Formats: sequence, structure tokens, C-alpha cells
Amino acid sequence: MKLENNPAKDLIRIFCFILCTIVICDYVDSGNVYATDANSAFPMFKYNRERTGKTPFDGPFKNEIKWYVSSAGEIWSSPVISKEGNIYITSTDGNLLAIAPEGNVLWAFKSEDEIFATPAVGENGDIYFGAVDGNLYTVDAYGKMKWKFNTNTSIHSSPVIDAEGNIYFGAYDGNLYAVDAQGKLLWKFKTGSAIIASSPAIGQNNTIYVGSWDKHLYAIKRDGGLMWKFRTEGKIDASPAIGNSVIYIADVTGKLYAVNLDGTLKWGFDLDSRTHSSPVLCSDGTICIGTHDGGVCAVKNDGSLKWKFKTNKPVTATPTVDAKDIIYVGSWDGNLYAINKDGSLKWKLDFKNSLLSSPAIDSRNNIYIGCADWRLYAVGQ
Repeated sequence: MKLENNPAKDLIRIFCFILCTIVICDYVDSGNVYATDANSAFPMFKYNRERTGKTPFDGPFKNEIKWYVSSAGEIWSSPVISKEGNIYITSTDGNLLAIAPEGNVLWAFKSEDEIFATPAVGENGDIYFGAVDGNLYTVDAYGKMKWKFNTNTSIHSSPVIDAEGNIYFGAYDGNLYAVDAQGKLLWKFKTGSAIIASSPAIGQNNTIYVGSWDKHLYAIKRDGGLMWKFRTEGKIDASPAIGNSVIYIADVTGKLYAVNLDGTLKWGFDLDSRTHSSPVLCSDGTICIGTHDGGVCAVKNDGSLKWKFKTNKPVTATPTVDAKDIIYVGSWDGNLYAINKDGSLKWKLDFKNSLLSSPAIDSRNNIYIGCADWRLYAVGQ
């Protein structure tokens, strides 16, 4: 089964993507950039609860398109992958698609409104995602809805799931929501403005970190109480990354921050460009992030520049890092780039349309990525 394709002609809605693109154990060592069960292929945005973007899988050996699936709406979200290898992607026609590793559509679940948020897959195989209608949906592995939780406001933030199965996500009303596995509200924490695209990360002692348009990074206790908040220079669309006992976050003005676990600033780095990408981590602690001036910036864990890689157009998507520290990222120029850890180009693959989705890598060494032509692509051997 393939859904009808009608390639996107209009990129005005790029801003919606920018706002939206931007989930182990009860205790996690924040110095471990993998920090998840390697049997879970790619269960959430930026791979794990710490949102490091670092996977234990190698990327593809060949930069060839294996197959694609056409959606009936624009794809602004990023794919996720279950333990069984099934790929899940959302689109603006309100559908959640389930796709087998061979490229056939298994089922489509229709929500009540557009979907911009990346879904998350739980340990039991349930899929969680938010929609513009204000609902957090839970759908089982067969495409049947189990429950939905309504916030009465748009959801573009992608959920993160803790070890107990509780789900955390942000919403346009400025609240960080905590919902249990049965869809019951545990608590909500109010920030000073909307939580648009920032997707929460979970660190030590189940502390939840999320950014807000009120120009603050928040650290929230597992009971919903405030631990601390850190002031940034600009609004936050990015999702935090946790590693080496540091929280990394960027604001839209192009400032990258390393924040200590007590909420104090370790260092700041000026990217010299606006950014709507989120930071990811390499094995040696290098932080990589896309920039609006067209490229990827790599910053050492001491806050100094390591290298810059130039693309032809902006990079608003968040990179993904494979087991060998090769960085994969798409650009508005239509290319998927594979960048070596020294900043040199390994390869690139031209999709002829903007790549606004973040890539997911599975244990079979395939990359999956959404494109502005309304298609989900598989790249590999």
C-alpha cells in the first residue's frame, strides 16, 4: 500500500517545521552519549532520552536510495524506528504511517488535525505523538488508538518517555506536561511563554530539561517542581542534549550554551548565525549543530571551535551521529550530507528537494529521512 503523492510546491510552511523539529534505566550516566537500549532501533527524536543524537549503529555503506514511500501530506517531522524495525512517520494530512523495513506501508492512523511533531515509540511498542488539535495520541503497534490526552492547545514538541512509561512533552500554552502510560495527567509545569519545538530530555534522577520561548532552559524535578531555570539571550526552539554532566542548548539567535547540572553556565559559544537546529554529541564530547547560514558547526567540549562544514543552503534539521562519529544531516539545498568527524565530506546524496527532517539510523545500517517532496526515503545498501 502506498498513499497518493502530491509533491509540495510551497515552502512557506518552512517556519512551521522550524518551530516543530526542533526518547535505560531509572538512573542514567549523563556521560554516556548512547544511554539507551541498543535493541531499540531509533525510538524517539535524537535517538534517546538524553537527546544526544548519537546511535550505536553504523550508517549506510552506500549512499543509494533503496525505496521511498509517498505520503498524502507534507513531512516536517522525523522518522522513528521500533525494535522490530518498523518505521513511523507523521505528516500534515494528520496521518501516522507505519512502514515495514522493506518499504511497504503497514497501516495509517488518522488523527483529527495536522501533525508536525516527531513520534516516540515506547518499550511496549505503543507510539505517542502530539497534533495541532491539542491531543497527545497513543496508538498501538497495529494502528489502533488506545487513548488520547487533550491539552486544548497545539502540540509541536516531541514526547520523551521515562523508564516507568510516563510521557513528557511541551505545548503552545507554555506547559510541560507529564502523563502516565494510561493517559492520566500526573502534573504540568507552566513556563513563561510557549514551548514550541523544544522537546524535553531526561537526565539524572529523572530530571526533565526543556526550553521555552521565554528565553529560559528549565530543569524540572520528577514531581513537577522547579529545580532551576537558566536565562538565554534568545527564544529556544532547540531540544537539549545531555552528556558529560552538562546540558547543551542553543537559542534562535545562534548562541550555544553548556550548562552545568546546578544551572550555572559552563561556557557559551557564538555560532555566528541564527539556528533552529538542536545540538547532538559525538563520542569525544564534540557538539554538532546546524546553522541557518548553511552548514554544520562542531564545537569542542571546552567551548572552542573544532570545525565548520559548509552547505549551499540553511540547515534547520538536527544532525544524527553514527557509531563511527560520522554526522548525517540534511539541508535546504536538497543534499543529505555524511560528514567525517574531522569535518571533511564523506559523501552526499541529492534528493532534489529540501531535507528538513532529521535522519534516523537502524541496526541494518539504513538511514530514513523525510523530504519536502512528501516522501520518506530509505538510504542504504
